[in-house]
Amino acid sequence: MYSRDMILEAAQKLSASIQSLETIQHYQRIETQIHQNEQISQYMADLKRNQKQSVNLQNYDKPVAFARSEEKIEEIQSKIDEIPIVNEFKAAQQEANELLHLVIGTLSSRIEQENIEAEVEQTDE
Repeated sequence: MYSRDMILEAAQKLSASIQSLETIQHYQRIETQIHQNEQISQYMADLKRNQKQSVNLQNYDKPVAFARSEEKIEEIQSKIDEIPIVNEFKAAQQEANELLHLVIGTLSSRIEQENIEAEVEQTDE
């Protein structure tokens, strides 16, 4: 059986390995560019403000104002989506997510396999 420290050490090594993958590094570079882009930051602030307003309008049963607010949100979202780096970010994020799901699935399968083998060994004793 593995000790807690052994598991934590293996997890840290896995984390470092994942961080060094080009897919993850590419995603992180683009994410940094997104966060440094003032235009995107302004759009995101506008989007959040309008989303909060929209929720309030819906809660106060203001359907006409709510509809206008939702249109404004869609307009802002469209402007964000037109920025090339945003599409690149979404693609990189998708690739990184797929990679991480693959890693998680592989880990889950291996752990399950180890557990089954350990149970078989115990019943053989």
